[in-house]
Amino acid sequence: MNIEDIIYLFQSKGIKATPQRIAVYEALLSLKHPSAETVLEKVKSISPTVTVATVYNTLDCLAKAGVIEKVLTMDNKMYFDTDLTRHYHLYSEETHEIRDFYDDELSELIKGFIRKKKIPGFELKDVKIQLIGNIQNN
Repeated sequence: MNIEDIIYLFQSKGIKATPQRIAVYEALLSLKHPSAETVLEKVKSISPTVTVATVYNTLDCLAKAGVIEKVLTMDNKMYFDTDLTRHYHLYSEETHEIRDFYDDELSELIKGFIRKKKIPGFELKDVKIQLIGNIQNN
């Protein structure tokens, strides 16, 4: 994704495309499920004058606008994801690594199950699943 694409994305979500926000989003794109601290390190390596508050505020702004998603893990740490397509997360308890898992069949199975259960007063909007285990790096 180039800068023009990022600016267009931000504008389509009503976000002002400042150089700092663009730098934060570029850092997010270059990292896989980073924490705020990792994003901060990456941005500061490129633009040392960016403040901690700017990075945290930008992450919050992007998440609220639906440009990124927050991923809270079992270690109670927040990570961020730029992939907004339907997918799930595999979370390693040992390494705290997060990997994406794509499975349309699982999505349909869950939706069908919830429809069948007819939970009173509940309307399913989305399914977010985090599968917890240990990722083997073969």
